[in-house]
Amino acid sequence: MSTDSVISSPERLNTKNETRSAKLAFRHLSYRVQGTKDKGKVLVDNVSVLVKPGELLAIMGPSGAGKSTLLDLMAFRKPALAGGKVQLNGDDMTAEAMQKISTFVEQEDALIGVLTVRESVSYALRLHLPLLSRRESAARVNQVLSALGLQSCADQRIGTPISRGISGGQKRRVTAACAMVTFPRLLLLDEVTSGLDSTSAYQVVGAIRALARAEGMFVIASIHQPSLETLSTFDNLLLLAPGGVTCYNGPVDGLAAFMERWGHPVGRFSNPSDHAMAFLSTDFAGPEEGTTTGHAMESSAHSLRQFYLAESASIDLVSEDSEDSARAIHAPGSELVEYGKATPFVTLVLHTLILAERTTINYARNLLAYGVRAGMYAGMGAMLALIWINLGTADSTINDRLSVHFYSVAFLAFMSVAGIPSFLEERAVYYRESKNGLYTTLPFVLSNTLVNMPFLFFCVLLFSVISYWAIGLHAGASAFFRFLAFLYLAILAAESQVQIVAALVPIFVAALAIGAFINGFWMSVGGYFIKARSLPRFWFYSFHYMDYQRYAFELLANSDLRGLTFRCTDSCACAYPSSAPDTCTVSGDDVLSYLDVGGISYGKWSAVLIGITVLYRIGLYVALRTRSG
Repeated sequence: MSTDSVISSPERLNTKNETRSAKLAFRHLSYRVQGTKDKGKVLVDNVSVLVKPGELLAIMGPSGAGKSTLLDLMAFRKPALAGGKVQLNGDDMTAEAMQKISTFVEQEDALIGVLTVRESVSYALRLHLPLLSRRESAARVNQVLSALGLQSCADQRIGTPISRGISGGQKRRVTAACAMVTFPRLLLLDEVTSGLDSTSAYQVVGAIRALARAEGMFVIASIHQPSLETLSTFDNLLLLAPGGVTCYNGPVDGLAAFMERWGHPVGRFSNPSDHAMAFLSTDFAGPEEGTTTGHAMESSAHSLRQFYLAESASIDLVSEDSEDSARAIHAPGSELVEYGKATPFVTLVLHTLILAERTTINYARNLLAYGVRAGMYAGMGAMLALIWINLGTADSTINDRLSVHFYSVAFLAFMSVAGIPSFLEERAVYYRESKNGLYTTLPFVLSNTLVNMPFLFFCVLLFSVISYWAIGLHAGASAFFRFLAFLYLAILAAESQVQIVAALVPIFVAALAIGAFINGFWMSVGGYFIKARSLPRFWFYSFHYMDYQRYAFELLANSDLRGLTFRCTDSCACAYPSSAPDTCTVSGDDVLSYLDVGGISYGKWSAVLIGITVLYRIGLYVALRTRSG
């Protein structure tokens, strides 16, 4: 089946004729960061380069030369200055079109630690092509794992802080495999060989080259001083000097001759790229002779740049069209790409289900996700059961009962910060995959919500079963299930709140501190430590009404105290004003009325808690979209 009639222009690289004549040109890319006192600093300065299918382009340069920034410009992750553009076969590319054909491999490895290598790569493919059959999916995954030398560890887990997994070099290859398995037409690699020994680096780049040639991919990789063997695996080299200016743009095997023409021939046993880099780096000028050495090194970089400009003056490097260099072959997965796609709504549903499946596996296997939390909730339940044991119905225990309800809401909500490490791992994977176009923010938030709900319910159930009857709260199944439901709604809100914080502040210690502060704030304005009517009017009419802990506490207090009668033990001097003092008792309704929390509607207050949770989930969506923008 021909796909010419059903795919857009960028994706027509999947057909044989289009692939053989394809050219991807990056023209006059520049980028400047704004300064406070000056015009800012140029990180990339007028870089142009031509890429053809099946070829590997290496981008090299000293630290600060703009390699990563250039890749970001190529991927439309940063906006180029006026005049910069990307063209595919002469047509201007947009950010949306680029996302459809490209995959970006970051410097950092963002992987879910409890998944195996095979599962990690398989989920990446399933998210990209959700309708692909299991047989075709397995064949593609096995092909990529074999090409990258990952078959031997395919069924090993990636590894977590408490469980050792695969090596750092293998993680780099898994990250590359997750990118390559999705049939990208353009593969952008940022320091793909970092953390690898020279042999592994050579093998990884060699595997990428084999797949690139077999599938007609454009491959662009920033790389930090590779070995001669690894460098020779690349076809072309773009050499950048500090300031992001081009000092060489041509075949890898032409660099030695270029350096010789410049008057600095490469030594017999030297790596041409190392030799060229020695003239570009200005980071290690000696402190005593910094001005002399530093100026000399800057002068050599400038001299190399001028020589390159003189040599290339008569050559348009982004329009040359050598049939020999366009040696890509028809991509064997082109038809699968089309069959694996679905309509937007179906894609949303499938992405949500696939992500929910992966998240469920993560939470079930990851002790740091809910295992530790369940243990903490069980421990707190046992502590309450042993300390507040069998309270009884004397009026002296009324405040103790209220303390139980406040403690249950406030401290279980506070312990939601225990989920931050797991969410930060998910967040890192989300950003990597969403920026590569595997899915959008909505299915991630939906799947996270769906999977969090049953795991949180189990934790709250564990706490309630251990503590409720041992403390001696309101007897009866209906009262217990009300307690369970109201407490669960509060913990759902607390979980959503903490995830917003972690989405905006992806640093564990900082997110923990902010989350703890916010929970402490809600405790202060909830109406337990200080009665609501005693709060300053600003706090009462604003945050007191926004406080999910306030609604949960009032629900628990009403559920427990309504219908109970307490004996006044101190010569009928009841702890709270009684509506029937002659009986030497005080009713639970009297206590609730005195505290200004009586007469509330279970349905309305529960709806408020659900509404707060929904708003928090919307806030999580906005936070994730904002941070990824």
